[in-house]
Amino acid sequence: MMQKKLTGTLILSCVLTLPAFAAYNGPKAGGVIQQASDAHTAKDDTPVELTGKLIKSLGDEKYLFRDSSGEVEVEIDNALWRDIEVSSDTTVTLRGEVDDEWRGIEIEIDSIELVEQAH
Repeated sequence: MMQKKLTGTLILSCVLTLPAFAAYNGPKAGGVIQQASDAHTAKDDTPVELTGKLIKSLGDEKYLFRDSSGEVEVEIDNALWRDIEVSSDTTVTLRGEVDDEWRGIEIEIDSIELVEQAH
């Protein structure tokens, strides 16, 4: 019985003294991409925050996004749309990350937000 207690105490003390493992989840070196034109040369998984317009649906959750710097293909999961309705005249802010696939760069969107227009 004493050996079981000693073994349990030894195991517990080893577990409690292990270093805590954590991952950094903040902005990465180089900052956040804010222009469509910069996304074409960004590394995979670089964070992106783009403000502009979705000008065309390309099918299969893919859209063509345009801002003052140019255009880039974005992927917006159907679940992100909630009750948001967007036309090619609606200004939106898209947040996500660069996805460097074999067929080229696209932006995988994590959130979409309507930008209030001044009247």
